[in-house]
Amino acid sequence: MNAVSTSRKEASKKTAVVWLRPDQVSLAHDVAQASDLIIETVGSPTRGESTSLARKLKSEPADDLRSVLAETKASVVLLLDPGEFGKESEPADDRALAAAKSRGVKVASLEPIPASALALQNISAETDEQLGAPESIRLLAMLRHSKRYRDAVEVIEQFGHVRTLSLELYNSPEQGSLGAQLVSALDAVIAHLGTPETIDASFVSPAQGQSVYSVPGESLRGFSGDLTAVLRFPDGRAATIVASDHAGRWNRVLTLLGPAGRLRIYDDGFEFLGPAGEKVDEARHRRTVKSPPHYVEVFSDGIDRLLDAHIPTPTPMDLLSILSTAQAALLSTRTGQPESPDTIRRMVSRE
Repeated sequence: MNAVSTSRKEASKKTAVVWLRPDQVSLAHDVAQASDLIIETVGSPTRGESTSLARKLKSEPADDLRSVLAETKASVVLLLDPGEFGKESEPADDRALAAAKSRGVKVASLEPIPASALALQNISAETDEQLGAPESIRLLAMLRHSKRYRDAVEVIEQFGHVRTLSLELYNSPEQGSLGAQLVSALDAVIAHLGTPETIDASFVSPAQGQSVYSVPGESLRGFSGDLTAVLRFPDGRAATIVASDHAGRWNRVLTLLGPAGRLRIYDDGFEFLGPAGEKVDEARHRRTVKSPPHYVEVFSDGIDRLLDAHIPTPTPMDLLSILSTAQAALLSTRTGQPESPDTIRRMVSRE
């Protein structure tokens, strides 16, 4: 191979910075392998773990995420666990993200950034130079961005009117928090039905049954456990969500009910049944022993599309509606009553 060919090959390599917890090492390795990423730098929100984690992933350690974002030449910064970064509206975080964006460095995160409606509104009030988030970050675990959902788009359009929607989202903690699941679920709900009038949510801590009782705070960061929610809409339609980040194996199921029948979208495809139970359409992808787990497919597909300059960015999410509804859900778990996303939106708009 001549020097020119070698130079082109080196330039085409996809490189990554990964920020993670110790329990996410296997996830980082598997996703990097699936996306043909070279992990150059590793850091952790867990104090004192960066060197050990970097050694396990055969890379260089780093301790300051802001500095890394401001200086890295990697193709992508992968935030499996961003820690406190981006939790609130911090100008230093926004500047670091803006610096990465200005150099063409992509940023992908398992966790929502920002992590509350108030933080989003504070970011929106900043100057253009500080608008690093949320436009600079691609959320990886979004159901509507997944390949199986994209494969079903034409069938969804054929299905037509949706009167009732249900979502089940399950995974282990290293694959994303309950907060990340809630954002993914609400994005799907709002895309199909609009913003709900009310959301009535219940939360069960992973420590339930161990003489420990906890309630969620006002931020999605660190939100972990089981959540059930009923969402009601002004026109009488409804949606339900059941989610847990302590449920073992990854699993996503979206069910749509309407005059056309029942459409279910799974991790491996979809099934469309007519009103009388007849099968209208189906596409399921057979797995082999060499197939990666569904969550690896979802994350690597998101990274691959993020790094492909020929693929347009997804349609922007209605983050204010999503985060206002999420914050109403958190409030509902504390009050035991249905809460209004519109009330949250008005409250943060006055801050």
